[in-house]
Amino acid sequence: MMEEKIRMPFIASVITILILISFGLCAGGEKYPTGTINNVCLFGPGSAPDMFNRVFSKQLEKHVGVPVVTLNKAGGGGTVGISFLVSSRPDGYTVGLATLENMIVPTITEGKPPFALSDLSIIGQIVTSYNVLVVAADAPWKTFQEFVDYARKNPGVKYGCPGIRSTLYMRMETLSRNANLKLIGVPFDGRAEIEAAVLGKHIPMGLMDLAGARGLEAAGKMRILFIFESPAQAGIDPKTPCLATAMDKSVQEKDIDISQILLVNSKTSDEIKQALNRTLEKISKDPEFHAEAKKMEVMVNPIDGETVMQKKLPSRLEQVRAFYKEMGWLK
Repeated sequence: MMEEKIRMPFIASVITILILISFGLCAGGEKYPTGTINNVCLFGPGSAPDMFNRVFSKQLEKHVGVPVVTLNKAGGGGTVGISFLVSSRPDGYTVGLATLENMIVPTITEGKPPFALSDLSIIGQIVTSYNVLVVAADAPWKTFQEFVDYARKNPGVKYGCPGIRSTLYMRMETLSRNANLKLIGVPFDGRAEIEAAVLGKHIPMGLMDLAGARGLEAAGKMRILFIFESPAQAGIDPKTPCLATAMDKSVQEKDIDISQILLVNSKTSDEIKQALNRTLEKISKDPEFHAEAKKMEVMVNPIDGETVMQKKLPSRLEQVRAFYKEMGWLK
């Protein structure tokens, strides 16, 4: 009788604890998210990253069921935005979109880094941008090979890029050096300035995203001379040269793609990271998102966060370090 009196409260206590644990787990799953999520954009309103950020915010809102707001934190080539993300509470209500270079560059430049790579966790890669080299419609080079032949005989041909040390600049310089083209990059603030400079004959060619180039080509103002990615995949003339067809393997292996990844503060709980990862998987399979990505001329190219963190990030860090040393930007 005494044993039963002792056993009953004990059993009741165990059941209560199990119920509380079960409720806690369920509530934890239901609690996130309950409020507005801020999606940090590293660049200003109207920029290509800003426009994609807003498309992604709508998709995120659709799949998590709470408001998602694009929060522009421009400056320092992305440093301001990522610093804001790192300093925000690690509660899953501040996320951000960036490239690997946006993460890496501030951590390897001289002086005290504003943040460390360990301050960030990658939920996953979402899309990869198509990038092209354009010339005016009346440029003397009808094919990329004609331009290559000319550049090798006439070193110093200038091209417009969205800033020295930008990912596109790194991409073109890598191609230029390994293909022995000896080109000179001229920095501009963005696509509009590059477009004006090429059409005004101030520079013979420029780098830009495919979305910007497509309309100019359709209007008969520009010609796409080269695309870094697959032309068939991008939906342009399959005869357009790309790294896979125009350059040898050594150049292809050293290329730097431009992909958007979803970031959170590394101190964010595993449960929230997993919830965001599941949401990202849903978005990457959403036909509506694929349609929007196609309109924006970007390729849905999902890669899970662990793969990006463990494989792609270290490889890219090595690439960027080597490039910066070669340019004399690192001691």
